[in-house]
Amino acid sequence: MLKGDIESGQGMATTMLPDDLVVDILSRLPLKSFCRFKCVCKSWLAFSSDPHYRQKLPRTPSGLLYQKDGLGTAIHLARLPSSDRDIDTTLGFVPCHEYPLEIKDVSNGLLLSYRKGKTRAEISNAIVCNPATEEWMALPHTQPGPTIRSSLLWLCFDPLWSQHFYVFGAGWSLIPSGGFKAEVKVFFSKDSTWSHCLYETHDAFSGGSVFVNGVLYVQHVWAHSLLALDAPDTCSQLINDRTIQLPGFPNKRERFDCPDGCLCGSSGVLCYAQQELDGCMMRIWSLEGSDRWVVKHRLSMDGVFGRDMLLRTDSEGFWYFDDDILAFDLERELVILVDRIADKVFSFSMSTGKLSKIRDDIQWPLGYYYVPYYCKFPALAR
Repeated sequence: MLKGDIESGQGMATTMLPDDLVVDILSRLPLKSFCRFKCVCKSWLAFSSDPHYRQKLPRTPSGLLYQKDGLGTAIHLARLPSSDRDIDTTLGFVPCHEYPLEIKDVSNGLLLSYRKGKTRAEISNAIVCNPATEEWMALPHTQPGPTIRSSLLWLCFDPLWSQHFYVFGAGWSLIPSGGFKAEVKVFFSKDSTWSHCLYETHDAFSGGSVFVNGVLYVQHVWAHSLLALDAPDTCSQLINDRTIQLPGFPNKRERFDCPDGCLCGSSGVLCYAQQELDGCMMRIWSLEGSDRWVVKHRLSMDGVFGRDMLLRTDSEGFWYFDDDILAFDLERELVILVDRIADKVFSFSMSTGKLSKIRDDIQWPLGYYYVPYYCKFPALAR
């Protein structure tokens, strides 16, 4: 074909694809590629802001949701540069009555919160909402079995596995033979019912957690291991549970004073990130099969913060890293890091090795990594 033919449009066959088909094709791209292709034409750029199509496209992370402990009741969003700015992360759409909301967990765009001011954290006091669609629901008060008080609640949602969410509520009590008996209640959004289960364990798991492909993984408080709980059926009274050893080095409390790595889900696979012993490298593993960990990335942290030393000792002789891994996202090639020395929170690009500041303070609690989810839930109301 001659250059003149191209300029005049002769000899070229142009096929106009329907918008739905174009969006379906674009939705299969990684977020990084999609961000580049938004510049191709105005119509492709418009897809990213259209509410009908946006829920099908790669999801852009917004940043960190956080509340300053004891310093007020507002929920804040520390934004990433590419974040959506039309989402009400203050949860102003949820009626709070006399008690403001306190964020407790985030799972793939859904939020779990309590009404702040109650004396105890109870299941009947929990609210699940979706800030991107401004939908919410208060979990029903009626539950089978005894009431769990001072329990841990975990919000479980994985859109790659199911369009429904779960809430696990667990309370532990000592048993005469040693160890603990766990009273577990599971809420099913599909039919808005609770299931009551029992299982016995010799350890109390209450560390970081993530829900991936129908399994809730919870880190042990001090041992270098995970508790894996399969999401049960509504009629089941038993929960399949197993213990998985984490890779890397065990964070012995008599030697280290730092978090024991970080969990995340990526494309339906559980992943784990931890610094190496000198703090200058970070490894990221994925769980292959039931208990085999495979190294997926080894990232150099040397010079990232402008310091050569990233491992120190405190006044009591405990070792600690200059940085903590707050969250990481392999699909979007991001690691959220807390710099203890500079008292700041940064996002770290795995592809460029560059830092971008998110927050200027690291007061507890640090925050929850938030990626909006634009699909609507039949169980939630507006």
